[in-house]
Amino acid sequence: MTHEPTTSRLLLAALLLLPWLSHAQEATPEAANRALASAFEAVWNAHDMVPLGELVTGDADWVNVDGYRGRGRKAIVDGHARVHAGKFKDSVLSVQAIDVAVVRPGVAVVHVQWGLRGDHNDDGTPRPPREGLFTWLTVEEGGRWRIRASHNSNKGVAR
Repeated sequence: MTHEPTTSRLLLAALLLLPWLSHAQEATPEAANRALASAFEAVWNAHDMVPLGELVTGDADWVNVDGYRGRGRKAIVDGHARVHAGKFKDSVLSVQAIDVAVVRPGVAVVHVQWGLRGDHNDDGTPRPPREGLFTWLTVEEGGRWRIRASHNSNKGVAR
């Protein structure tokens, strides 16, 4: 997946991020972080990870459910693009609940409960639907809330 913007990719990015952008400057921190979670869900389900770069800070730190860590916007976007070209290409993410705790002005801890269906194991076999939890540290940056750190975990998955 290349990162050169095309007209269709820019249009897709604008459509996916519109709710997040519209809530960013006037909303309460709680509403803005809820919009951020909705934007993440939309980006995931479109399987074009370029817009994900707008949702994270440049120095973001991301730990996925397998324990892999990505540091920085490019690593996070590239890592998501790689798995969305493979095992997550048919997946559907649903945000089930969002809990926002403002730590201080411009900083929040956000817990996002999610459900996922349609993904595959690394060997290509289908995975059963599952649930999990993101823990995000979000920061207000330039009038918009972005993810500075993310840790993702599966809920009740036997290994």
